[in-house]
Amino acid sequence: MRVAALIPAYQAAAHLGDVLRRLQALSPSPDVLVVDDGSRDATAAVARDAGVRVLSFPANRGKGHALLAGFDVLADRDAVVTLDADGQHPPESLPEFVRAAEAGADLVLGRRERSLDMPRARRFANAFSSAWATWLAGQRISDSQCGYRLYRRTVLERTPIRAGRYEFETEIAVRAARLGFRVTEVEIPTVYGSPSQLKVGRDVPRIVGVLARLTLERTRPFSP
Repeated sequence: MRVAALIPAYQAAAHLGDVLRRLQALSPSPDVLVVDDGSRDATAAVARDAGVRVLSFPANRGKGHALLAGFDVLADRDAVVTLDADGQHPPESLPEFVRAAEAGADLVLGRRERSLDMPRARRFANAFSSAWATWLAGQRISDSQCGYRLYRRTVLERTPIRAGRYEFETEIAVRAARLGFRVTEVEIPTVYGSPSQLKVGRDVPRIVGVLARLTLERTRPFSP
């Protein structure tokens, strides 16, 4: 299975280098693409210095846009693993996602423990949105907002999706499950240290909005 790692990155210069070094230390090490989502710091330079491919946006467009652009660049790969640039997702877990795909999964979702290390508001929002997503999907989605995932190429080619920001990941998981793709989960440790780029006032309403839209689509057809 030809697998690539895709890292959407915004203002990630402080942590990205360590993430890339740890990916490159894997055996075998994956091909890596960093999509610099309009960063104003040295994110793109850090990626280039590490010797990985870089796609840069001139301005910030949002995580969903960055992921879709990266999926297009990596269209020759059988599967794409996405992980965040801030160091909260351990690169060493990547082989577990690949093994789950090789065992038959189409979409492999990272599942973080909702420990006390996770900020209380994020714990509640994650539990609420994940329960709603599970109901909509008809398959278990324990952590609808975790960006550490593996997508098989067939999922990316056949799942209709809108570009956006953080709501993108909830939407594509629900739609893929509804289409009958096999969804499995991998438990991952998560380090809460660097500040999240998710903005509560902007992104939480967008996530709720996409869940509401997906709920309405139970009786109305999807129109991209």
